[in-house]
Amino acid sequence: MTLLPARDQTLVNPSPDLLDGQLCAALCLQMTEDPVAVLDAHWGEDWAETLAEQELLDEFMTWLEERWQTLGHALDQELLRHDPDALPLAETLPWATERAHEPRSQLEIPVGAREWACGFLEQSSMRGKPSSDEQELLDVVAALLLDDGAALRAYLQKAYDRPQDISASTLVDDALFAAQDLRQLKS
Repeated sequence: MTLLPARDQTLVNPSPDLLDGQLCAALCLQMTEDPVAVLDAHWGEDWAETLAEQELLDEFMTWLEERWQTLGHALDQELLRHDPDALPLAETLPWATERAHEPRSQLEIPVGAREWACGFLEQSSMRGKPSSDEQELLDVVAALLLDDGAALRAYLQKAYDRPQDISASTLVDDALFAAQDLRQLKS
């Protein structure tokens, strides 16, 4: 990914997974119809100048529009209503499609999933106080950021009937379902 200016004007190299999380949250919570607004909110309005100086603006804008369309299609409300047990969002996120092939300890969350959750929660926090239903779903996403320790064990005890049977894959799937459910709440 290219270097973008942070709000404090230092350069950051955001991961595509972080950006995917931000874009997903904007779509799920219907915060904007323009992916550029998401970038403006996180990097200020000068981010495009930085990319133009690197001669990467056109390439980045093509990528951004393609990601926005792909994520938007996966979060299409009609599609989600038609098959509420499907997880089309997982098919659009590289870390989600690759995770089945990576051996992990039972609760080791993939780095891409953590980045995605971070971006999702950053973007959703820009919206103000969530409703209780929204907060419950955001907590499921936030579980991807918990380290394998007391906080995670407390969350598992609260959220699951059989916490000892829960794996990282279950937490990831539940977070993606929560994102899709947030989209449905906004319909």
